Amino acid sequence: MLKEEFTLHSQYGFHLRPAQVMVEKMSAFTSKVQVKKADGTEADAKSLLGLMSLGLNDGQTVEITIQGDDEEAAMKEMEKLFQSNFGE
Repeated sequence: MLKEEFTLHSQYGFHLRPAQVMVEKMSAFTSKVQVKKADGTEADAKSLLGLMSLGLNDGQTVEITIQGDDEEAAMKEMEKLFQSNFGE
């Protein structure tokens, strides 16, 4: 199991488009991928509705937990997503 914290850097917060990008990228992996806020609220990174329900804003830090056979590759992809601000 891998865990890493990331900070969201988007003036518009985590809206539909970046959430959809995360779902598309993470759905390619068999590992379980969870996104957790500081308040303990968490969602499946492969669920658009779940991600949107988190209500993430600019500057918020989330903990990403990935567990499974391809967890290392999935975490590398997650790092790329946050570094590129989900392509925005």
